[in-house]
Amino acid sequence: MPNTKNPFLPNIKYFWFLLSISGMEDVSANKSDKMTIKEIILKGSFIAILVVIPSLLAFFASWIILDDLLTAAIIGGVIHFIAMGFSLKISKKFLSKKRGS
Repeated sequence: MPNTKNPFLPNIKYFWFLLSISGMEDVSANKSDKMTIKEIILKGSFIAILVVIPSLLAFFASWIILDDLLTAAIIGGVIHFIAMGFSLKISKKFLSKKRGS
């Protein structure tokens, strides 16, 4: 049955059907060496927070101190790309799942 309230929004039941046929709804039953989707989402969100917070802090601090939006955006962008470089090292240690545990 289509969504009658807003014809432009897809029906939620359709997405649950796709999720059920793809086999992603029961990832906890698979006890292999693979990370579960929940672990990937949690660890990925944690790394995203580690990358975004320093750049936002640098942006707002430089905007308040220098009172120049363009310079603050450049400083925030530079800090963001530096943090992204460190996130690669962090993700290799943090996201790798040890075999046999």
